[in-house]
Amino acid sequence: MAVVAPQIVVVGSGLAGFGVLRELRRLSPEARLTLVTLEAGHFYSKPALSTALAKGKTAETLVTSHAEKMIAQLKLDARIGREAESIDRTGKALCTTGGPIPYDALVLATGALPFRPPLEGNAAHRAISVNQLDHYDRFRKELPDGARVLIMGSGLVGTEFANDLVTTGYKPLVVDMLPLPLGQLVPLPVGEKVRDALAAEGVRWHLGRKILAINYAEPGPGYVATLDDGTSIMADLVLSAVGLRPNVALAKEAGLDVGIGIKVNEHGQTSDPHIYAIGDCAEYLHGPSAYVTPIMAAARGIAPTALGTPTEIRFPPLSVQVKTTLFPINLLPPSRATTGEWRLQEDDTDGLKYVFVDTDNIVRGYVLTQEKCEQRMDMDKKVGETA
Repeated sequence: MAVVAPQIVVVGSGLAGFGVLRELRRLSPEARLTLVTLEAGHFYSKPALSTALAKGKTAETLVTSHAEKMIAQLKLDARIGREAESIDRTGKALCTTGGPIPYDALVLATGALPFRPPLEGNAAHRAISVNQLDHYDRFRKELPDGARVLIMGSGLVGTEFANDLVTTGYKPLVVDMLPLPLGQLVPLPVGEKVRDALAAEGVRWHLGRKILAINYAEPGPGYVATLDDGTSIMADLVLSAVGLRPNVALAKEAGLDVGIGIKVNEHGQTSDPHIYAIGDCAEYLHGPSAYVTPIMAAARGIAPTALGTPTEIRFPPLSVQVKTTLFPINLLPPSRATTGEWRLQEDDTDGLKYVFVDTDNIVRGYVLTQEKCEQRMDMDKKVGETA
């Protein structure tokens, strides 16, 4: 009797979705692979969205491979513009707006959704979150030359956008409740350096402050934001970068175990062994990992497991390059569960070097700035040896 090729359905066409599809096709030329996505199905780098202005990129030129090419290369049954509505776990079928799709294995790569803080005002809904290609397209089309751009949030994305905007002739105004940019990622002195380096080029910071309301300016055009100290900020565009939340709705409705994200084991399997989760929507054993390196590592474990060969996901050190050209930073944040402290190791004209040391005096993370970013590979190796 002929062996029937496995039917594997992947929900989501971001790096995670295409990453696992590439691995599946590499391992199994005969597997029946179906892609379900609400987006257009083009392949592009989501991390590039926050640095695209300085590189002169439009939404069209950010695409590195069009959907047609990806479909042909990976031999996909692509359901473009289809929404995954529910999962029939008993019948092993994904229910979509185009009808049910049976699966032997289902991979959820549903990504994350922008968090929208509660705001007052008649223009609160106008804040743009740039987390997809069409979001960036809207951002570019609504961005006037030399615009004042109010950025809500000074985390990784907000700070990168501030850097990108100010280096291309715009006027970023950044508001955050934390006292310094990158406040949850780096030691205070590094946050101070970032703040000062970007301020020197024209970024205006409103730190330790909260936006209460966003209204249309009268007379227009533009917007006026009201802060909790009564300050009013005029802007031509509002960009929300206050964080993302794993998109767990489909999994939660299906009864899968959900925490911060969709909980998975060492193979990327959810509480249903026939369903997997990867990327921004997943909560791995060590917690969420919303960066490129862990996505590719997870794809290398999930693909063979879904094809019948259980393979443990092996994560390398998950270091991050902060794309602030005015003050370059490489960092490897310690896991949320790690207790310890930041220690300054080097401070000279080449930059700063901090290491995060746990209670057993083991290095669990680091921050490098400016020229010291060249030590990244050595530090990744050092942390990897003690992980």
